[in-house]
Amino acid sequence: MGDIRDFSQGWSVARLADEFGMDRRTASKRLKEAGISPLAKRNGNDVYRLADAAPVLVNQVAGAIGADGVVDPRDLPPMERRAYYQSENERLKVESTTGQLVPAAEVEADYAQLVKKIVQFFDTLPDVLERKVGLTPEQVVKVQDECDRVRQSMYEGITDDDVRDSA
Repeated sequence: MGDIRDFSQGWSVARLADEFGMDRRTASKRLKEAGISPLAKRNGNDVYRLADAAPVLVNQVAGAIGADGVVDPRDLPPMERRAYYQSENERLKVESTTGQLVPAAEVEADYAQLVKKIVQFFDTLPDVLERKVGLTPEQVVKVQDECDRVRQSMYEGITDDDVRDSA
């Protein structure tokens, strides 16, 4: 490896590719596409100023990463976008197979069963209390009003959220 003073004279494509973790041909192609001119030639090879080359090489990789650190596949080059979606499909298949990912229809069916049980409880509670505890008609009305109030607040809590369209 050369002395640090050698780098002030320019970085070779091989050294840039090594530093940015990419193939030499990829680094060379990106520099050419960006119109970055070589600083000089050393031993018959083009050398580039790090300040000129780095933004081109870094932006090609980091350009698809948003401010929140999440990859936006729409900003990836076509081949990388294809690889991204293939890997995401494979990840979803594995998570589904291992039970970490449950289909939305299955989750919705489970929630529907839960809600049916809760609704049935609120519907029958005043009658059960009247029979088993001996509530007066006025007390039954108050229990029914309270059940209705709780049901309404649950309904509002569920419908206030952004609900996706069912499949």
